[in-house]
Amino acid sequence: MTTDKEMQDDFTASGSIYPKVEALHIEELMKKVKYDVHVCPGTTTTVITSMIPMVLSSSVEINFTLSTDIMACVDPRNFNAEKGAKYGIEKAAVSAKNKLWELEGYSLAKSMMGKRDENTI
Repeated sequence: MTTDKEMQDDFTASGSIYPKVEALHIEELMKKVKYDVHVCPGTTTTVITSMIPMVLSSSVEINFTLSTDIMACVDPRNFNAEKGAKYGIEKAAVSAKNKLWELEGYSLAKSMMGKRDENTI
């Protein structure tokens, strides 16, 4: 599978010179992503939420939710909370990265619109 960096390098090599979200930027954001793991009591279901901290003001910080993913097994005898968390976080990291590409692309597109009416898209 092609990495984000390889894909970006391929576009650059083919002459892509216009603004784009950089793979390095997404990687830096991914370093900030945190994961909350919760096993639903009485089930084999593990819910993983990926979040990125955002400072809204000097006294307000939120964890912006990027994705929620689920891991589960059919037979409770196979349930392993540690493995569910491990593989669930891996799954959530993929979802979080994809969401960051989407959100950062939207942010770039909005910034390229200039200072038009802020109430229009």
